[in-house]
Amino acid sequence: MSLKKQAAGGVRWTSVSAMYSAIIQIIQVSVLARFLDKKDFGLMAIALFVIGITQIFIDMGISNSIIHKQKVNKFQLSTLYWLNIFIGFTLFILVFLISPLIAKFYNVGELTNVIRTIATVFLISPWGQQFESLLMKDLNFKSIAIRDISGRSVGLIVAVLLAILNFGVYSLVYANISASFISACLLIIFGLKDHRPGFVFSYRSIRGKGFFSFGMFQMGEKLLNYFNSQFDTLIIGRLLGMEALGIYNIAKTLTLKPYQIINPIVTKIAFPVLSRIQNEIEKLKNAYLKIIGTLSSINAIIYGLMILLAKPLILIVFGQEWLVAVPYLQILSISAFCSSIGNPMGALQLARGRADWGFYWNLAKILIMPLALYLGSFYGLKGVSWALAIMKITLLFPTWYFFIRPLCNAKFREYFSCTLSPPLIAVLSGAITCLLFFISNLVFLSIAMLILFSTVYLTLTYFLNRSLLVNVGEFIPERLKTIFKF
Repeated sequence: MSLKKQAAGGVRWTSVSAMYSAIIQIIQVSVLARFLDKKDFGLMAIALFVIGITQIFIDMGISNSIIHKQKVNKFQLSTLYWLNIFIGFTLFILVFLISPLIAKFYNVGELTNVIRTIATVFLISPWGQQFESLLMKDLNFKSIAIRDISGRSVGLIVAVLLAILNFGVYSLVYANISASFISACLLIIFGLKDHRPGFVFSYRSIRGKGFFSFGMFQMGEKLLNYFNSQFDTLIIGRLLGMEALGIYNIAKTLTLKPYQIINPIVTKIAFPVLSRIQNEIEKLKNAYLKIIGTLSSINAIIYGLMILLAKPLILIVFGQEWLVAVPYLQILSISAFCSSIGNPMGALQLARGRADWGFYWNLAKILIMPLALYLGSFYGLKGVSWALAIMKITLLFPTWYFFIRPLCNAKFREYFSCTLSPPLIAVLSGAITCLLFFISNLVFLSIAMLILFSTVYLTLTYFLNRSLLVNVGEFIPERLKTIFKF
């Protein structure tokens, strides 16, 4: 099977997984929002913040080095596998010990047990982590999709049942653990078909082979990027309280959901695919611009609709009591769209073996992002939201100049025509759609805005950005093209 067909197959399977996961997650949050307090969502946000930081250290960035390197022998894989297990156990002990200090920092005693309980994922996820990397390297996204769907389904069932039984924040905690357990088990089952880790540990086999140098920069980049993306959580939880964090986190979760669903559909496949053509610069540039243009076009219509339909969206998903989150949803939609544009750069950097560039970029951002968010916090949740949006917009040009341009020779016009024309089309579509505000009924208004915005956006895209339709068409199965005569 050609690389293009493998990539298209990977996109289809990842799309199925992403759409199913999106529906499951929306149902889960929608149900739990009616059973849990705003404070519970704030507690979970802090717990996941802590776990997210420490999870970065589980494999020390080595999983991506396995994908980047085209040849890795069995001794090296076995050694790296058991190293992951050992690191996971060590992180569990570390988080268990420091959890009281974190709870004291936020002046919330119950955080200790919440963090300690959810930290058990460190004893579970490392067992399947390497198998996931190998499946991705082989572009076997069908197995990964089955894993994702199964894990999410079990997590939903556990979360809803425990919420009904009044477990409070622990319904979220145990749902997370259950999903991790199912995911690890399925990865082991799928992965053992092609690779069985031996009971050997040979440091000599991985020393000086580039695993740690690549992995250290990758780990450092992930850690800094995580702090940059979660510093708003840290600031709000500390300065504005758990209830304010719960409101903000609901809006942030909803705005990040499209980007977290849509982008991985492409970027998960992009990394191994771009790695195979890493030395063919012209082909690499064309592939990357196609990726960034497609993601920008799809995310622009979604976030345009989220801004227009923020109120009915909050009402449907979370209920009347969460309407206070509407303005934050609208502002954070701008930030999330900018993130969706910048996100694929990581796959390009890793494909070219420049994990160090990602590290230095996030090191630079961490010097300015926290300060901007801290200053924004003086103006409450809106201040933090706008500070984040402004920073994301400001960083678009440096991203191209310092990284995209030297990595694949993409010219200014080539890059920004791909990334900026879709949001401009979305703004124009939104302006036309706002003419419908004379409709007083919220249901009719929402339906009319959805139809008009989508129609105008797709029409303008057809005339002004037709390459998007060509790119999307490449991933449609041949049998469907025949049926619908594409």
